[in-house]
Amino acid sequence: MKTNLKGIIVPVVTPFDEKERFMPDALGQIIDALIGQGVHAIFAIGSVGEFYALDESETIDVIKETVRAVRGRVPVLAGTGAIDTRRTVSLSRHAEEVGADALSVLTPFYIQPNDDELLAHYSKVLQSVRIPVLGYTNPGRSGGVTISTRLARRLCDQHENFSGLKDSSGNIVLLKEYKAICPADFALFTGLDTIVYEALLNGATGGVCGLANIAPQILVDIYNKTIAGDLAGARMQQEKVLKLRATYAFGTFPAVVKEAMNMLGLPAGCTRSPVGPLKPEARERLRQALEEVLEIKIGQN
Repeated sequence: MKTNLKGIIVPVVTPFDEKERFMPDALGQIIDALIGQGVHAIFAIGSVGEFYALDESETIDVIKETVRAVRGRVPVLAGTGAIDTRRTVSLSRHAEEVGADALSVLTPFYIQPNDDELLAHYSKVLQSVRIPVLGYTNPGRSGGVTISTRLARRLCDQHENFSGLKDSSGNIVLLKEYKAICPADFALFTGLDTIVYEALLNGATGGVCGLANIAPQILVDIYNKTIAGDLAGARMQQEKVLKLRATYAFGTFPAVVKEAMNMLGLPAGCTRSPVGPLKPEARERLRQALEEVLEIKIGQN
């Protein structure tokens, strides 16, 4: 089953107010702004969306509100990965019911299942829905668990809706191996903003980029310029991303992303505890970095 996902996918933040309540109207404003900047798809409930801080009913509510806000303008990818198979299947079914176009399923975290266990896990998910499903590997945040190339091929052979993979390992060689072993229409996305250009040159379909919440036009330019053959222009934009990515060190993920969006006039709101706001010195350093890279002036408050 071929997916129409490509280009720059934004794992959009989940906006919370000061009491840590979800703000659907704010989400709609953010989505309108992102689509207006040319992003190719919206990803609900990713890492930047603080999936780990939401219960199942909240997760489905956010996906539903995302679908409503997008209004069919671009595809909606929903993150439905969980630590156990039963909850992953439940989230996946609900996401399909509320209108998600495709799913992204992170490998189970905390535990370290082997390939046979992962095959059984993904097979149950894939059999439970009819829409395209992308595997998602993030070994840095899941105890080193990844989808091997052999497992990816087995899933492709056994399930027509296993349609792609998001890899956040940053390993270009692994990306090329996925490309070589999977079907020609298998969608491959890098999960690292810092290597979108390199990934595209090595066969990736696009990137799932948290920094696109802050600088969507820069990430979209990397994709568009690379596809058009303007490699020098794409490299210049990728260098800007490297500078922005360095700001992640100013606070606990994803506080920097939300703080930057708030500075830029996008109502990202607060993070859920235990993640707290940036300290005043870090906020100032972030403001200066945004002004330098985005070539704008941000008022101090």
